[in-house]
Amino acid sequence: IIRKAAKWSPELAAACEIWKEIKFEFQAMDTL
Repeated sequence: IIRKAAKWSPELAAACEIWKEIKFEFQAMDTL
């Protein structure tokens, strides 16, 4: 599903990648 969405909207795919990074950083900060 995500790959199909990436084909429809490259911007959406980029936003998802950014969101993953932000979420990962948030979890890392939460563990400190």
